[in-house]
Amino acid sequence: MSIFFQPAVFYPAGSSPYGITAADFNGDGNLDLAITDIGNEEIAVLLGNGDGTFQAASFFGVGINPTSITAADFNDDGKIDLAVADSNSSDIAILLGNGDGTFLPATAVTVGSNPLSIVSADFNGDHEMDLAVTDVGLGNVNVLFGNGDGTFLSPVPYAVGNSPYGIAAADFTGDGIVDLVAAVGGDNNVAVLINNGDGTFQAATHYSVGTGPMEIAVADFNGDGKRDLAVSNFDSMNVAILLGNGDGTFQAASFILIGSYLEGIIAADFDKNGTFDLAVADNGSNNVAILSGNGDGTFGPEQFYAVGSYAAGLVTGNFNNDGRTDLAVTNTYSNNVAILLNNTNSPLRGVSFLDR
Repeated sequence: MSIFFQPAVFYPAGSSPYGITAADFNGDGNLDLAITDIGNEEIAVLLGNGDGTFQAASFFGVGINPTSITAADFNDDGKIDLAVADSNSSDIAILLGNGDGTFLPATAVTVGSNPLSIVSADFNGDHEMDLAVTDVGLGNVNVLFGNGDGTFLSPVPYAVGNSPYGIAAADFTGDGIVDLVAAVGGDNNVAVLINNGDGTFQAATHYSVGTGPMEIAVADFNGDGKRDLAVSNFDSMNVAILLGNGDGTFQAASFILIGSYLEGIIAADFDKNGTFDLAVADNGSNNVAILSGNGDGTFGPEQFYAVGSYAAGLVTGNFNNDGRTDLAVTNTYSNNVAILLNNTNSPLRGVSFLDR
């Protein structure tokens, strides 16, 4: 089935926007966006109006070269907070939410050397949100347990290899406990870290992917109830698909050639047919590539939608409350975020490049 989006609508998002997340920051029931603003060492917060449009960005200071962002309630007050990886420092920034779309001044937490990508989850089962951060400088994934008050314990490092970039958290063994996977860009593989159940992790197991792996999407692509991986490869310009065996191991990668210089990747059911699809930031061509999942771990031909210059980060959400999954893409060189509203199965369909 073809997937259709309306043409992109653009919103200014600072200088060199890169990482992105979506959550309801002001409690109005609509999804908002938070974007790392590398050039100004800030984050840009764009509040959603619930109809697919967004208000002008507000900015909050973080640290040097913020590249990745995650949203969760870190202090148990029912309000969404933010954690940001400041990649040209040794710190991450924690911004506690006020519940109205604004945030308290950032608090720096030291994590290692050059934290690049960050993810939040409860790793030790205490019902508090924890963090995992890739440490490019030292080749580690650092895990920080949350105290439930917006502070964190000292990081615990796990060696994964040379220059880990993107990170994702999911249950790969079916035990209900969250595991980790990191894209190890310098070694052209992914490192899987299986959780022992208490927030400690087994030694990394590595799986070859393409050249220059950047980001990872996790979903069940073949409908067997087990988590699979999709990895964007910047240098080999393809996506690696690794089907999960359900015990924390993965089959050898198969590859999908897409565009040029791939960065962000995300999985969602865009056409609501019960199978997971992919969106990939193709920054060499200033497009986002959409691949419709066949439900067996393979994908249909890609459809391309024009976004801005150097497409980097992706996030999905129902931005206009119509029940369809929409897409937001950061454009680092054009200093904006592109909003693509999903028109699949609508009489007013968007037009992809393949339809022309």
